[in-house]
Amino acid sequence: MTPFIIAITGGSGSGKSTIAAALKERCAAAGVTIFNEDGYYWPISHYGDVADAAARQTVIDQVNYDDPASKDTALMARQLSALKSGHPIEQPIYNYDLHDRVPDRTLRIEPTNILVVEGIHVLSIPELRPLVDLSVYVDTPDDLRLARRMRRDVLERGRSVDSVLRQYLGSVRASHYRHTYPVMFEADLVIADEGLPAYGQIQASDEAINRMLAPILARLDQEGRLRV
Repeated sequence: MTPFIIAITGGSGSGKSTIAAALKERCAAAGVTIFNEDGYYWPISHYGDVADAAARQTVIDQVNYDDPASKDTALMARQLSALKSGHPIEQPIYNYDLHDRVPDRTLRIEPTNILVVEGIHVLSIPELRPLVDLSVYVDTPDDLRLARRMRRDVLERGRSVDSVLRQYLGSVRASHYRHTYPVMFEADLVIADEGLPAYGQIQASDEAINRMLAPILARLDQEGRLRV
């Protein structure tokens, strides 16, 4: 059976990953795989000579990682197309600490009944749109998204509060409204964020999770994807 591709997008900190993980858990018997777009950030060598630490840091400071141009979208489209055609792929692995791909390592992904493609740009990349069977936008207030991003970047990635705010105000917010937010008006489903906890906070209630998953599960049932 050809994989049924669900694209879940929304701004940084919108709860996309939480919803994708919950969907995978709820539909485990049907066969679900998560395809994350973050593996496709360009390797830092893509931007030129980064032989020394200073040059490397200059590149890191200048790249807008919230713009689709920061990703190898052509490779992403080829690999997603391969999965839809029933072929396994070797997905790149990206290391946020190094701002680079992990050398000589990939993540093997096999095609499954349901394939969840998750990321801030999955509906902003023209090459991906023809491959998507169900598009989902998670609509989350800006203040909640910023709070989640702050918690993640400071606690999990060791960044300073000042650096997170500078990046958010300097590029993240503008890129969100330029590339991600407009696709909300084209998505098949728009899901209002229930204020789900994230990044090590208290577990979200099953009731909140169920309300957000309900329209996705209804579509999957309609497509016969839950009856396997």
